[in-house]
Amino acid sequence: MVEIRNIALTAGIAILATLFVVFLIDAIYPTPQYQNFCSEQFFPTPIKIPTPECPNINSIQIEQNCFKQKGEVRYNYGENGCPKEAYCELCVRDYQDANSNYNKNIFYISAILGLIAIIVGLYLPKNLDPISSGLIFAGILILAQGTIRVFGSLGKVPRVIILGIELALIIWIGYKKVIRKK
Repeated sequence: MVEIRNIALTAGIAILATLFVVFLIDAIYPTPQYQNFCSEQFFPTPIKIPTPECPNINSIQIEQNCFKQKGEVRYNYGENGCPKEAYCELCVRDYQDANSNYNKNIFYISAILGLIAIIVGLYLPKNLDPISSGLIFAGILILAQGTIRVFGSLGKVPRVIILGIELALIIWIGYKKVIRKK
């Protein structure tokens, strides 16, 4: 019966500590919001259907430059529903860049806090083993959460390197502090 209580306490500490850190980071360092970068509406007002008499606007140069800048070509329309000019909208690119930078920062913050939780858990006395185990597990979950957030911004090789470093670190800590003590 005591073993079940210890497992429940360990799991509870791990889950709640992880959620606490995730929501604390979000409260202190909020996520970039799309509407702060792009003022467009998701449901634009309907435009008139263009007629065959629409003049041909030459937007090839704008489209090529916009593609190089990773932007999106947008059009302003006249009263008759015809496109009257093309322009390059960069707000989505800027939002994605800000979000990518945000996720990298979350990774660094999570890595530090996760490692702190693991280290604190490793150095607690043996009679606090369920708490110690909960903190170690929370540290691993926090580290994993930060790693998952940054994965979309990384290439294949950096992903493997980061996972390799994290795995080696956890194995080393496990060997030095858990297995070696026995």
